[in-house]
Amino acid sequence: MKRALLIFALVCVQVLTAFAQGPTSRVNSEKVKMYRQPGLGGEVMRLLNPEDEIIVMRKQNHEWTLVQIDGEAGYVLTSYLKAKKAKKATAAKNIDATSKSAKL
Repeated sequence: MKRALLIFALVCVQVLTAFAQGPTSRVNSEKVKMYRQPGLGGEVMRLLNPEDEIIVMRKQNHEWTLVQIDGEAGYVLTSYLKAKKAKKATAAKNIDATSKSAKL
């Protein structure tokens, strides 16, 4: 009984992990290196381009982010990831600037 319960729990964890994908992002430059480990001296797994859709798994630290693409997980320098919130803030600033210039 304990063995069956353990197997059931492991299957549930794997299913939840498969569905618990993070937000998608893109890189902001051509040929961004994705590393096996967080560090510039590590093995480069692949090169990413702006058209690649990346799943952000978690932020490792202030410098590195764990990402996933095509089922492969690796680390990318956080500075190369596009920040989606920045676009919204920029759009809001543009609206404010437009309304201010319209008042002048």
